[in-house]
Amino acid sequence: MKSKSKLLNMLIVLAAVVAVPAAAKAAYVKSPLDGVVVATTYYSSGSFHGALDIAGPSSTCGTGGVTTGVVQTKFWTIRIHTTARVCNGNGSGNENSATAAYGNGWSFRQFHFNRSANSRSRTCDRCVIGTHGGTGHATGPHAHVQYDRYGTRSTSWYSVGRGRSVSRATTIGRI
Repeated sequence: MKSKSKLLNMLIVLAAVVAVPAAAKAAYVKSPLDGVVVATTYYSSGSFHGALDIAGPSSTCGTGGVTTGVVQTKFWTIRIHTTARVCNGNGSGNENSATAAYGNGWSFRQFHFNRSANSRSRTCDRCVIGTHGGTGHATGPHAHVQYDRYGTRSTSWYSVGRGRSVSRATTIGRI
């Protein structure tokens, strides 16, 4: 009887180990463009933002490649709502976006880039998704990068603050 009980306990432990999914490997996030961090957890007005906004010089709107920030091979879903070059916003809901989905409702998202020949859904690691832009609800050209779960934004992933100059090589956080 003891050996049967012992065997049952071993099977339960083994089943529990198998049932625990392997932890997703953490990924570093690099800046999608050269620029300055202009917004983080809160806007300068004090209202919640929950993401990073990185602005390049306004003279670069429509130029340069905006890359996916996550240093990891992922499938990126690209949604184009605006095909024209937009630098200073064209209304909420018109932003171009790139989304990489993770398990349990987590997603990494980037917004506001202008459409280019590279604006297509695909699997890649740090690929170009468009040019520097300000599509959607934007007051100027910038990249908006956020990590969220079912739409609730996380602020614990980024490690840079407002006013910091960044380049594409700068690690801005980790997810």
